[in-house]
Amino acid sequence: MTSDELRETWQSRQTSFKLTIDSDMLLREVKRNKNRFAALVFLRDVREVVIASAMFILFLHLGLKNNLWPFFLLALWSLYIAVFMIVDRISQRRKRPVLTESLMGCVESSLAQVAHQIWLLKNVFWWCILPANIGFAIFFGYLAWGTARESVGMPLVIILAAILGCFAFCILVSTGIYYLNQYAVRKELNPRKQELEQLLSSIREN
Repeated sequence: MTSDELRETWQSRQTSFKLTIDSDMLLREVKRNKNRFAALVFLRDVREVVIASAMFILFLHLGLKNNLWPFFLLALWSLYIAVFMIVDRISQRRKRPVLTESLMGCVESSLAQVAHQIWLLKNVFWWCILPANIGFAIFFGYLAWGTARESVGMPLVIILAAILGCFAFCILVSTGIYYLNQYAVRKELNPRKQELEQLLSSIREN
């Protein structure tokens, strides 16, 4: 048999070839991935709530101890982050599609879960970074005003340089947090969402 005949034979077999997948096995795999992803998100949320709660206690203690109201503002921001994460989980649990034992139902639930995480990380600037920067800006501004008013012998340039350094550090950290979240969206969440959308489209066609 010549190479052309081999090519024609292979192409004819390739067009008639159809891959079949056990739907029960696929359903178990989708559920396993869904549960693994949900566990990772849950651990992340618990970690952030614990850290935010600890920051709330710390800032509240510093505010009461030093009688500085900007610490109370930072404490409120920390409390807001903890409450936001808890309320977000509760609201998403209520909005979650009704779970079914079908493959389509499991894929739709997983897709909704991933889509919400993409929204959460894409908007991290508005619900986390911006309120934090506002709080720290007021805090450092208050310290600068108090230091400039009370420090007679200290040059104003040194005070301003210290405050600007603190501002620059906060902006640098905020920028790093923002781009880390966007990197996670691009490298992890978007590919997962596309795979689920393709799987759901294939299920609906069949």
